[in-house]
Amino acid sequence: MGQVPKSRLTADEAINILKEGNNRFTSGQLEHPNHCEESRQNLATGQEPIATVLTCSDSRVPPVDIFDQGLGDLFVVRVAGNIIGDHTLGSIEYAVRHLHTPLVLVLGHSSCGAVTAVASGATLEGHIATLGPAIQTAIKNVQEMAGDTVDNVSIELAKQVARKISESEPVVADLVKEGAVKVVPAFYDLSSGEVRFLEK
Repeated sequence: MGQVPKSRLTADEAINILKEGNNRFTSGQLEHPNHCEESRQNLATGQEPIATVLTCSDSRVPPVDIFDQGLGDLFVVRVAGNIIGDHTLGSIEYAVRHLHTPLVLVLGHSSCGAVTAVASGATLEGHIATLGPAIQTAIKNVQEMAGDTVDNVSIELAKQVARKISESEPVVADLVKEGAVKVVPAFYDLSSGEVRFLEK
């Protein structure tokens, strides 16, 4: 896999690289690729990330570490609750259209503070309130589900956001229809360090 130029990777190959990296992360066998002087110098004039990752701003969810990647490997977009708005969507469009990332990964996580706040009925002040509607929709969809409510909502939210991104016209939806891009939801468990890839 290491011999394949990044620009020629498929979404499935990118997923396999991320899965292998996460396995190294959870087993403590980290390789810390592309952290050297040579990598830094090579990236000074351009980038070819293997995937775009939309995830929460939570400090416990660093995608480069979770997937044991390095400089230039992941195009990361972060916002509380990993929800989308015009700016986050524009960033994703830039990555798939101009950097040609074949994969967009929407990464939710356990014990998400944004989800916990909305699920508990807390009053969201200022611009924090803009996070509420998407999370409330996810809450409604999992009301009858057994298990941890916050984690269930986070999983549903990742699926919901992945669907919206894949249907976003014209840029992402067109690339998805062409088979050039896959949008995949996933869930990161803070305790185990494991990332579970989900079906939309």
